[in-house]
Amino acid sequence: MEILITVIKMLGGLVLLIYGMSMLSTNLKKIAGEKLKLILKKATDNVFKGIITGILLTVAVQSSAIVTVMVVGFVNAEILKLRNAIPIIMGANIGTTVTAQILRLASLEGNSIFSLLNPTVLASIFIIIGFILLELKNKKKIKDIGQLLISIGLLFTGLMTMVNMASSFSQLPLLSEILSKFSNPILGILAGAIITAIVQSSAATIGILQAISQTGIITYATTIPIILGQNIGTCFTSILSSIGASKNAKRVAVVHLLFNLIGSIIFMIAIYTYQSLVGFTFWNNAIDMGGIANFHLVFNVVSTIILLPCTGLLEKLATLAVRDSKKTEEDDEDSSEYLTVLNILDERITNLPNLAISNIVKVETKMAELAKKNFEKSMKLIDKIDTNKLDHIQERENAIDKMDVAIANYLVKIGNLELTEQENKSVTTLLKIESEIEKIGDYAYKLSKLIENLYDKNIKFSEKAQRELNFLCVILEDILNKTIETLKHGSSDIILDIQALREISEMYREKFKKQHIERLKERRCSVDAGITFIEILAVYEKIIGHCINITIETTNYKTDEKYVTKHEYLNSLYTEESKELKVKFNEYINKYEPLFNVENESLGNKLEVQNE
Repeated sequence: MEILITVIKMLGGLVLLIYGMSMLSTNLKKIAGEKLKLILKKATDNVFKGIITGILLTVAVQSSAIVTVMVVGFVNAEILKLRNAIPIIMGANIGTTVTAQILRLASLEGNSIFSLLNPTVLASIFIIIGFILLELKNKKKIKDIGQLLISIGLLFTGLMTMVNMASSFSQLPLLSEILSKFSNPILGILAGAIITAIVQSSAATIGILQAISQTGIITYATTIPIILGQNIGTCFTSILSSIGASKNAKRVAVVHLLFNLIGSIIFMIAIYTYQSLVGFTFWNNAIDMGGIANFHLVFNVVSTIILLPCTGLLEKLATLAVRDSKKTEEDDEDSSEYLTVLNILDERITNLPNLAISNIVKVETKMAELAKKNFEKSMKLIDKIDTNKLDHIQERENAIDKMDVAIANYLVKIGNLELTEQENKSVTTLLKIESEIEKIGDYAYKLSKLIENLYDKNIKFSEKAQRELNFLCVILEDILNKTIETLKHGSSDIILDIQALREISEMYREKFKKQHIERLKERRCSVDAGITFIEILAVYEKIIGHCINITIETTNYKTDEKYVTKHEYLNSLYTEESKELKVKFNEYINKYEPLFNVENESLGNKLEVQNE
């Protein structure tokens, strides 16, 4: 019964350790989230900075597995490039050795100042300070720091619980017999890899080993293979996290595996060759906590030194392992190239709202590009119907719908987090932008169906009607391009251009509508063609309206100012900036009027009438 209680207590310590690591990672992201993207870019512009970044991140969260999962997420979200991620992984392997070095300080006792470094004492200090910060301060940042300190305390409390309980196993002959089997290097490596894969933490596995070493029943011969194996087993976490991610994110997991696998093979060959030819004098001696910590450190530092010049080779091997799919000319017309961007909506960074939000903007921009492409391809059907083009338009519309659902779900997840006022505003406006883009996609698709229906009835537009629609199409393409530019850069100046183009489009649309009605009266145009012409003009108007909405919402998202409604914005535009708008209006009239040879008696009067 006593053994069962001890096992339960050890498992409790392990759970506390893993929970502490998870809590530590979450709170670190909260504190550094807003600046993390900038920090990572600056800290990975050369190999040595990348290694130091990996070390510091791992020391901070006390887990190389967590850091590697984060790196997989950052590469998947296109925050980091594969080449820049490799040094961070190397650094993470060194950083994870710090936990073992801290744990060895458990032997520090007495009344000296150094006894404060004992993990049990450190754990209490962190928990006390963290609790005080949580209770005395109302600021969110201070509370986050308090939670961070408490999580560190929980982590070390879990480690020390395992160490204290392990002494109870020293009297078990069965345990000694099992551990003696691990002197076989193959069995030792497998055991280390399997235990670490199950626990999903190399620090936890090393902590378990250090705890058992307190009993004096494990030797260097049995421990070294297990340590080599746990370095391989820790890769299981990153491999799991890369499932469903982009190819580059999968390559990060492959690099992590290659690094630890190659390092373990090199050490295996070197250690066992020397042992068989010369022999280590300490080979069958009992290993202590310090010996485990030191070998773990030496392995990871030496592996990094050996493989550091081979980062390019590791990248090539990972690229060979996870190959790019072959592209054909038809792929350029296929929507799958756009759907790959959904990979950057990574679950691993939803608790970094600023990073997640910036990635949503990227996806929404791609979604807008896809809608614009469908509009352009639909308009080309007026000249010549093409069933292949119709199929591709359908595929792109399906892709837009998938992106719409993915963005909405992702934003809802972010919206359920603790967000700042600005982040809340961003989530709200991005939901509206996503809806507006989806509607543009719907109207672009509707355009293709209107034209297809016309051809099914064997009806064509007159040459003049085609010329009028194509002319308005050029203006609308300009509006779409500027809308996408606004999404990318958030420039409020572009809104003035879009509004001016909207006024010109509306003026020409009304003129062409009247001319088309005259053609209908004079029976120079069929009724079906006439109705379709009017419907297409209505589609143009709707798309432009959604473009205006997107630009206004983008301005809302990009600024820290109070939320502005469409009515408020347009009202201010015509009362405060009407002169600037009129200048823009005249600029675009001069640009587009020569493109279409029609009489226009009062092109410049429209704004003056509206402002009266």
